[in-house]
Parts: sequence; structure tokens; C-alpha cells
Amino acid sequence: FEESLYPFAKLEVVTSRIAGALQRSGLTKGDRIALVIPDNEAFVMTFLSCLRVGIIPVPLYPPTGVGQLAGYLDNARHVMNQSGARMLVTVPMIAEHLSAIKTVCPALERVLSVADLFQNTEAFNPVEIKSDDIAFLQYTSGSTSRPKGVTLTHANLLANINAFMGEGLGAHQDKDHGLSWLPLFHDMGLIGFVLAPLVHQIDCTYLSVLQFLKRPSIWLKAISKYKGTITFGPNFSYGACARRIRPEEVQGLDLSSCRVAGCGSEPIRPEVLEGFARAFAPLGFKREAFLPAYGMADAMLTAQKADG
Repeated sequence: FEESLYPFAKLEVVTSRIAGALQRSGLTKGDRIALVIPDNEAFVMTFLSCLRVGIIPVPLYPPTGVGQLAGYLDNARHVMNQSGARMLVTVPMIAEHLSAIKTVCPALERVLSVADLFQNTEAFNPVEIKSDDIAFLQYTSGSTSRPKGVTLTHANLLANINAFMGEGLGAHQDKDHGLSWLPLFHDMGLIGFVLAPLVHQIDCTYLSVLQFLKRPSIWLKAISKYKGTITFGPNFSYGACARRIRPEEVQGLDLSSCRVAGCGSEPIRPEVLEGFARAFAPLGFKREAFLPAYGMADAMLTAQKADG
């Protein structure tokens, strides 16, 4: 694993500088900014920097391939126009694809490079953040209609996080370690594994989506290495592990630390979870760790144990 460690002290310094760069770009509290950042580290730092100065981030998923670019650009145009994003933060490769979108997004003034934000050395000017201020805009997946924006305040987030992390999962900083490969531009990855661990001061390890899709065994190796106790994934991810991971890839791993293996975001098939449990019981995985869950972006993020 290539590791990048962010203790709270480093997190404070880095986000302070990025927040300062955002302010110097002309953004002020209440302005909306679209984030199309595929790198986990850069996304998390930029997102948290926005929150520190009241700039409202609008996370968008990165394009997945040239073949689907037309549909992607249409969705991105819709989200940026509806949200009123003044600026867009991304990486050069994606900026090339999005260059034409500026002409059809009247409110969009500039495209910022995430690398330039990281190079800033000056801190931000403090801004008062209230509980009823908007934290960020979360857009629905758009699977049944156009993506819809959901306005989430800081109070909304804290109430939801305390409900599922404290009352729901019983998470505690002295005993838990979160581990996730989930995309961070949507609720399960962003609220569940970035904001919630931050609020409850729980260490969390992130893997990239592409790493997992290419080699699912990296998920289990990370659980074993970092003694992960809480992880989540959609139904397909557990099936992919059971089907594609060869015994020699995971020989010697220890999954006994995993006390919560959440499953949600798509229909849950019991036979898939049973197959995962059988395949990895020899490595210490406990069937009782499974936590079927349901939630909608429209309601922020909710983890509930399913009946039966």
C-alpha cells in the first residue's frame, strides 16, 4: 500500500491553506463550487477546506470513459447550472473534457486546478459558520430522473451522523477503525466514511475505487493490515470478492477485526452475502458482521438494520 497519513494537526494546516486559496480566487461564504476530483486525498482536503469557510461544495462523479462522455457532460451541465456553481475544481485531464461546458453554464466563471490550490501557503480568513448554514449540496444518482440537489445543513449532518455512528453502530474512537474503497462524491462514502469518522474522531483508511475494481482482494488485505472494524459496500462488491479472489491472494489474512460489514445502495441478495461469509470464514470473517442497510440521498444517509 502507498500510504499518506493525515493526523488532525496536518489536516488543519492543509485545509487552512486550501481554504485561503479558495478565498483568494474570489469565492465567499455561500458561493457554490463544483468538485470533480478523482483522487481521494485531493478531494477530501478540498471538500473540508470549503466547509471551513462556508463555501458550498457540489461533488460530481468524474467521467468514467470517453464512450459515455456525452451523457456525462449533459449531467454535469445540469448539476452546475441548477446548483449555480461559480467555479469548478478538477484536474488537468478532466478539465480538457469539461472545457466546453463553460459556454453553456452562465454562472461558471473559472476552472481551478486542484494542484494550484495545494500549492498555496497562506491561511484563510476565519468565517463564522452556523448550524443552519448549508454545508454542501448532494445530488441524487439520477437513475430514474434528472439528478436532484439535496440541501444539507451542518445541523442536518450532525444529527444524521450521531444517529448512525453513535446509536446505530456504537462506534468509538478507542475501538474502531473505518475502512472504505467507496467513491467519495456520494453519501455512503462521503458522509459515512469522511464526515462521520471526523466528527467521532475515528481513524479511517481509504482505498481508491479503481484499485478495488481491478483487484478486490485489496479490500480484504486492508482490513487485515489496518485491523478495520467498520466497512461498507454494495451487494456486487461482496459477490466480486467471493467470485474473483483466489485463495492464494488472501492466504494468511485475518478478518476477525471486522465487526460491521455494511451492505446497501442496491438490492441485497442473501445468497451473495452467504457466499462471501462461506468463502472468508476461514480467515476469521464473522457472518454476524453483516449489516444490511438502506438510505436515500434525498434523506442524506441513514443506516438501518433490516428486519430479518
